[in-house]
Amino acid sequence: MARRDTRELILATSLGLFNEHGEPNVTTNLIADEADISPGNLYYHFRSKDDIVIELFKRFLARFQPLIDIAADERINGEDLWLQLHLAFEVKGEFRFLYRNLADLTARIPDLDRAMRALLERERRSIENLMTGLGKSGLLDASGVQKELLTQNLLLALTYWIPFSDLQDPEGLEDGSAQIFGIARVLLMLTPHLREPESSQLTDIAYTYLSRVV
Repeated sequence: MARRDTRELILATSLGLFNEHGEPNVTTNLIADEADISPGNLYYHFRSKDDIVIELFKRFLARFQPLIDIAADERINGEDLWLQLHLAFEVKGEFRFLYRNLADLTARIPDLDRAMRALLERERRSIENLMTGLGKSGLLDASGVQKELLTQNLLLALTYWIPFSDLQDPEGLEDGSAQIFGIARVLLMLTPHLREPESSQLTDIAYTYLSRVV
């Protein structure tokens, strides 16, 4: 097997095991065994499990970051918002181990801690830009304090829906229902602060999501 293929195999195998069992419960020996390679072959490509985690985070970031790049002067409508939200939840769900064990990982891996803090700040700015864009489009009906609290609540929901779901209904992370509840939760946080027709449109979308699992 070519070196590149082996590296990709290790990463794909690690991602599957981390998501299924939780990163702390997966050893490099288990990864090597599951990938049907020797531990020495694994260490040839990655010096430690932490290096695998960092590489997977980089891949997550490459896919997630474009979804939250909302310019301060960008005008947003309800359909654009729904689509970006759906894709963002989809990517986080695919790399859910990063958020499932967030505190453990960031405490153990300083580079990941710094990167996650930077990502959180970028998400916060994106949500603020979203609020600005909705306001410029005449769709947002919220005071300054309401916008600040809404920004914080959305950031909490977007960051911690995975560990919350892991505690409440672990199977939901596997069958996709946790993602559906997460999207609906965020949409219904927004709708009381939106003007028509976006408020009704996003409410209908939220309940369409919920109808799949309720």
